[in-house]
Amino acid sequence: MPEFEDGLWTRTYVDPQLLEDFRNYNDSFIRVLKRPNPAAIDSDGIKFNKLINNVGFVVNATVDFTPLAMTGAKGHVPWDKLDTTPTSYTDAELRAMAFDKEAALRVEHTNSFKIGVRDYSLSKLAPKQHSVGKMPVIRTTGEEFNGRKRLTYDDLNRFLFEELVKLNLKDKNQFYFVLDDTHKADLVHDRANTNNYRDLEIDKNTGELKRFFNLQIFENTETPKYNAAGVLKSLGSTPAAGDQSGSVFFYAPNTVYHIESVTTLLKPMAQDTRSKDPTSELRLHCYGLCDKKQDHGFGAIISDNVTP
Repeated sequence: MPEFEDGLWTRTYVDPQLLEDFRNYNDSFIRVLKRPNPAAIDSDGIKFNKLINNVGFVVNATVDFTPLAMTGAKGHVPWDKLDTTPTSYTDAELRAMAFDKEAALRVEHTNSFKIGVRDYSLSKLAPKQHSVGKMPVIRTTGEEFNGRKRLTYDDLNRFLFEELVKLNLKDKNQFYFVLDDTHKADLVHDRANTNNYRDLEIDKNTGELKRFFNLQIFENTETPKYNAAGVLKSLGSTPAAGDQSGSVFFYAPNTVYHIESVTTLLKPMAQDTRSKDPTSELRLHCYGLCDKKQDHGFGAIISDNVTP
């Protein structure tokens, strides 16, 4: 294979196309996140109301009933500002390139924006840490491999039928699980250790894991990281010893996702009257949000660390 160096060839020497960008853009899980009612959207974010169910049921009543008012609770999910970092390019660069560099830069900003929104959304959906009966977070228990313990069929079974069942979520068709690539490899590896691997539905054409009973599965290369204590790390934080990736569960009705129109911010070189090589700048900007409507109905499986 060729050795790559910084920089770009000029017109005289280059085949007129950009090198392919092979980053993983898999953000298919976003399509199942719940969009807000347009009436709930305002300049501060998304505002919503929820009734607190206090309706009881009585058999063979022996006393008269006393009606109760049904109270409510209000929630607010504020906007986040989402941006790509700016890129500059000069008139001299555009003249020298054998491809449309300006158009290619716009494509790359779009790609980076999609990846950024994907990682941002997964980080927002992941539970901060284990919360009994609300947001379960469990550790894997399989054999040791590369400093961690593998995810097993039994771990996934325990997560679904012992932890998620306790959450008492009514619509089992809205169970979604974003599977980390290392955990996918673990489950495929574990097929030899269980007679029940057919419970894992695999797309024979793509090799993707699609479902485990009523748990609908998405795959992703990048998933949120947890520290050695099992606490979610902030997006973009510095890696540390003991960090492990987590596969994330979310109950779709308890999510909210909305992206306002993305604005292309362009400082045209036509306004640069001083530089010998007029310079333009480009970035993408918007307001958006992804979050939990309530801290209930989310979870994660984290690779357990191997004890030295």
